[in-house]
Amino acid sequence: MFKAGENSLGWREPVLLIFFIYSSLHWVPVSAAEGVRSSAKSVTTHEECWLQEKYEMTEKCRPCKQFEMTSNSIPACSLTGYVEKVSCRSSGEVYRSCHNTRAEEHAFWTFEGVWFGVFVAGYIAVFLRQRILDSAATLRVHKQIANSV
Repeated sequence: MFKAGENSLGWREPVLLIFFIYSSLHWVPVSAAEGVRSSAKSVTTHEECWLQEKYEMTEKCRPCKQFEMTSNSIPACSLTGYVEKVSCRSSGEVYRSCHNTRAEEHAFWTFEGVWFGVFVAGYIAVFLRQRILDSAATLRVHKQIANSV
């Protein structure tokens, strides 16, 4: 049992530990982030025609092929690894970078599942600890009653 004034682990330490573990899983090296920024600057105004003109999507979002990634034949591939083809009214057909929503949704539900697992484990730990403490208190009451009789 802890007494007043003793050092004990508070709620901050586990929360900080979980935060650092989670943030280290999504860490991006500086060189990779700079690569994304520099390739984003290389997109010309013609290639961003969907921002100024009406457009129609002609190809759905798809993963880039290995050749497209290495040869940089489609500059939009270097941003996310996924592209979609759009047809602008006056500029013609261009590729634009897109996000893989299935992968993002999978990552989201994995995150939710992990935290639900943490919740269940915490609930079970609290429930078992409460039962142990209740049985210890009941045992002490029985001993006090037995000693007083």
